[in-house]
Amino acid sequence: MRQVSEGIAGALPKAASVIAERGLENTRMEDIVAATGIPRPTLYYHFSSKEEILAWLLERLLRDLTVDVGHIVDRDEPARDRFAKVVRAYLEVFAQHRDLCAVLLSDLGRVTRIPTLAESIWSAFHEPVRKLLDAGSRDGSLRSVDAEVAGSAIFGALTMVGLHYIITGQPIDVDVIASRLDNLILGGLEMEHRPTDAAQQTEPERWLP
Repeated sequence: MRQVSEGIAGALPKAASVIAERGLENTRMEDIVAATGIPRPTLYYHFSSKEEILAWLLERLLRDLTVDVGHIVDRDEPARDRFAKVVRAYLEVFAQHRDLCAVLLSDLGRVTRIPTLAESIWSAFHEPVRKLLDAGSRDGSLRSVDAEVAGSAIFGALTMVGLHYIITGQPIDVDVIASRLDNLILGGLEMEHRPTDAAQQTEPERWLP
């Protein structure tokens, strides 16, 4: 794959809309040419296939996310506060890149076989989460947990919540969802007090629509 110019990079996200609508299997390179306005010879000069285009889009997204999250992790704040900001950063990815995330859902099996993505996901999510879990254990703002298991569980939770809104076509209110996930994930699932009989008879608050 050759280096992509800024002009082509700016047009390529339109390919995600086509792939999200048609599915990767049913998308032709001609469809991507029509959507992006990039001439076919130019497109093939940079990419050998639609899978390579998708991989480039996902890797670019994860690379930008890694930079943003890295700035948060390096802040001089309690780990729990930084963790909350990281959760918000991940939710903003789903809110701002719905088409690309929809492709991730619809073609998950094929996407996860792209070799370079595993390393990119590790850098964008698992590594910073492990750092924050370790930092939280040291500064007392988070419980001491198995960072590998907890990191995978949190990654799964955030991913499925984001995809839930994309599947159902609902807008993603980052402020509201981040607050609810903060209570659920970082606040823990255990109730501090057993509810009274009256409280048990009322409908519990829904944290997702």
